[in-house]
Amino acid sequence: MFTNNKGGVGKTTSAFNIAKMFAKHGYKTVIVDLDPQCNISRLALGENFIQNNLFSNDNIFTVLEKLISGTGDINKEVNFLDISENLSILQGSLKLSNFERMLSTGFNEAAAGQTRGFVITSAIDRFLRFKGLNENVDLYIIDTNPSLSQLNKAIFLATDYFLVPNTPDVFNVQGVENLGSFFEEEKRNWNLTSAVLAKTNDEISPSHVLKGDSIFVGYILNSYNVSSKKPVSSQQKWIDILPQEIKEKLSLKQSKNGLVELSWSKPIGFIQDYGQLSTLSQESGKAIFEISESDASAIGTIENLEKSKEEFESIYVELLERISKW
Repeated sequence: MFTNNKGGVGKTTSAFNIAKMFAKHGYKTVIVDLDPQCNISRLALGENFIQNNLFSNDNIFTVLEKLISGTGDINKEVNFLDISENLSILQGSLKLSNFERMLSTGFNEAAAGQTRGFVITSAIDRFLRFKGLNENVDLYIIDTNPSLSQLNKAIFLATDYFLVPNTPDVFNVQGVENLGSFFEEEKRNWNLTSAVLAKTNDEISPSHVLKGDSIFVGYILNSYNVSSKKPVSSQQKWIDILPQEIKEKLSLKQSKNGLVELSWSKPIGFIQDYGQLSTLSQESGKAIFEISESDASAIGTIENLEKSKEEFESIYVELLERISKW
């Protein structure tokens, strides 16, 4: 799960490029677009997004449609859309916000021990786990909306791991505090009330109860500007402050074992501002590191292209090590 309640931190760009890197290394990877703005679907599918969104039934809303209308449960027949070798996507939908409203009621009902509340809150998790087992998915990369929403709460309580992309500024330092407080409260409330009540109701299947045990694996530092191959001084201040805030608000509360110190003391990786390469990536639907040398050279960013290959490869190695160990 890629999450940050602040927008403009490179969350979607990071998720897309890291998904591409895992697929490149042979892992069957599925991008899951759980942002009603559908930014990662637009990025991954390009000009095909509008056509797919209008005419295809293979999207997150179709998974939930019968549940939302009260006529059934999740639709397990919805397919992932292939993007490239080893990479697919569960396409987003602008209608996903309809489920957001339902989730609020669902969490209240779950807190009262009612079966329906657990059916609602576990819907996305149940679909992804079913498809994961049946299609041999190695990894889900989940992109979320920039908010402290009921939808993000449901994803957080279901996911195995989460990471937080950040940019070096005062607003991200404040955002980490907000995010940490939100996750701490919601995990505690779920595990002390709903999860306990579920065990007293024989009608509630264990698969309908979110595990509420996600692990914080670390943060990515995004969009920093460089001068003499180092972050500019105005950003270095926040780069130095951010780890302590992450330690107190996320690592000590949401990490485990050796990840507690590692998750705050060492970023998963650094992603600098690649300038026009990012624009070219969005226009082409390619990962930044997949852009051809001729295209990069044409806009004078060949050095940035080489840097992107190094940075995303390094992030892949570090992230894989963290989720493999814990």
